[in-house]
Amino acid sequence: MVGVRAKDHDDKRQIILDQAATLFARQGFHKTSIAQIAKACKASSKAWIYHYFPNKEAVLTTLITDFLELVIARVSEAVGAVEAPQKKLQAFVLECMRIYDEYRINYPMLFAEMSLLPAEEQKPIRALERQWVMLLRGIILELNPGISNRRHHAMVLTLIASGSVNWTYTWFDPKGPMSQEEVAEMTTRMLLKGLAAV
Repeated sequence: MVGVRAKDHDDKRQIILDQAATLFARQGFHKTSIAQIAKACKASSKAWIYHYFPNKEAVLTTLITDFLELVIARVSEAVGAVEAPQKKLQAFVLECMRIYDEYRINYPMLFAEMSLLPAEEQKPIRALERQWVMLLRGIILELNPGISNRRHHAMVLTLIASGSVNWTYTWFDPKGPMSQEEVAEMTTRMLLKGLAAV
């Protein structure tokens, strides 16, 4: 029957996404073929992949979209659970660190590969990115409302703060001498002092 999906459809789809993410991050989007993804999934042929995704671009688009939706949902929930803007900033930083630790795949490289997608496919992804950025921008304006009167300051400071958070994936070791909570608190204190000085 047309439109009927197997019960394990979503599970198989997730296997494809997981294996593709690893391959894309290791060797790049262009150097990864559908055949390689199928082999990594232990599929009998490329046709198995095409049953779930029309092309390789759709796999990359879904990977990035799913990840951004997860980040926005979890960070929004964490920030929404507290009221003080200082606590919101710390919740934002900590939840991002937790997500990046859970998903150790090289997502920044995947985002760099996004420029290879057709412009129309990039638009909804860029919109999701803006949601994340605007959430952080809102917190920063709560912390220092005066920034809103200075042209460009709010966005520049938002991007500086986001860089402090996003690049923790390159160096933070959960088995290291400091916990996520300690690093998040330290990062928050540093950002708060910087915002107060502007």
